[in-house]
Amino acid sequence: MTPARAAAVPGELALSRGRNGAFGVTIEKLVRGCAAQAAEFANWPLDDIARTVSADENQRNALETLRGKAKEAGERLSAECPRDVPAAPAARLEAAEQGIAATLSAFDTVEPALTAFYAALSDEQKARLYRDMAVPAAAAKSSASTSNAAETTGSREAQNARRERRDYSSRRHRWRDYAAAREAPARENALRQSTRESARQAAPGWSGTCEELAGVLRNWPVREIERDVGLASAQRVAFYELVTASLKAADTLASACPSEAALTPVGRMQAMRQRLSAMRSATAAIRPALLHFYEVLDQGQQQRFAGMS
Repeated sequence: MTPARAAAVPGELALSRGRNGAFGVTIEKLVRGCAAQAAEFANWPLDDIARTVSADENQRNALETLRGKAKEAGERLSAECPRDVPAAPAARLEAAEQGIAATLSAFDTVEPALTAFYAALSDEQKARLYRDMAVPAAAAKSSASTSNAAETTGSREAQNARRERRDYSSRRHRWRDYAAAREAPARENALRQSTRESARQAAPGWSGTCEELAGVLRNWPVREIERDVGLASAQRVAFYELVTASLKAADTLASACPSEAALTPVGRMQAMRQRLSAMRSATAAIRPALLHFYEVLDQGQQQRFAGMS
């Protein structure tokens, strides 16, 4: 190992640890969202859509055009998306911007074909498509209602069991019966938590990132970084500049990101385009301040800061 390479390793190791922080995790999600979008294009259920709307010949032709554009966009993203999450903080933000720019370019390829196909549908076909798009949400709501009902029933049964156990003379019996009464609801709760976690992990790479990014930009652990990184006066000024830039970027995100979900496929893509553009502007706005702050830290401070960001 050369001296230059050896000197670079501690900083790289420190930065990789920084990904455990809320800021690092969110930026990494932005970087990896590009590849997730490529996979999403490859898995669009276009055959199911054709069956849902009972597409005629012209509509099938429009759908095939859309299929070709989605494939083209997915292949382009596979080639252009960042393959790794860089270690250096400013480079990490730059990689996120690169992935977002590639995705916006892919949307430019797909959106006209998506718009043309949707416009070719009759009102009844659009209603059928919307109905099928809404089924997963309705199923999730129904599942949540069933779970709530089960929780209510379990709670009522537990109350009855407690009243009956007041007559028991043995603590061991009371505990055994209480545990038995709670066992099934506990298993159901664990299953619900597992299902929610699986759904969260299966969500597209860009899911929720606009709100997440705004949240982490507003919530730098300022006092902890000042104390634990051990900032000198000039370093504290650079850190305040980063915090100020972050707060301004968060305010921009709050006003730029759509607050309501779009209902149509075209509307959803346009809303995602708006979100991605806002996030790219936010990362570009804070990158100079983050780079400057990181550069004024010594190696030990860089390591401590990376572990807290």
